[in-house]
Amino acid sequence: MILHDLTLAFAVLVLIYHQVTTMISIFPWNDTSKYTKKEIITEAGSNGLLMGIGVICLFLPNKGFFHFYPLIYYPFLFVGEIFQWWLPYFSDKFSKMRLGDEYEIRFARTTKIFKSRNGKHLPDANHTLLHALTVITLVLVFVDRIHNR
Repeated sequence: MILHDLTLAFAVLVLIYHQVTTMISIFPWNDTSKYTKKEIITEAGSNGLLMGIGVICLFLPNKGFFHFYPLIYYPFLFVGEIFQWWLPYFSDKFSKMRLGDEYEIRFARTTKIFKSRNGKHLPDANHTLLHALTVITLVLVFVDRIHNR
């Protein structure tokens, strides 16, 4: 029961953290001032819905859709985070393809944890924390689902 409660708590934490950092500017942690209201609503709404379904599925009985959605969603979320942030940081090819001018406009002045790598787009601290929370949630979901079959 403790494992399941911890899994649910982290899923809620990922949801709340994402929504707060998407909708509220906490510069230099994030910089929502560069987004239009429509972009903020779209990002908060779409990700909030998908993350919210994950939380609901963890809260409801562990059967059928409710069992499998978190097992599919959280890996999908993390793969998206890797493609958006980490491949451009480690790969010259991806660095040229991803984010482009959007990075300079929206993320260049935000807080960073890691050092720049030859001008490659650097994951900011806000997204690094979100990705760490996602990984923890992903691992907890799998352990919880295996444990509570």
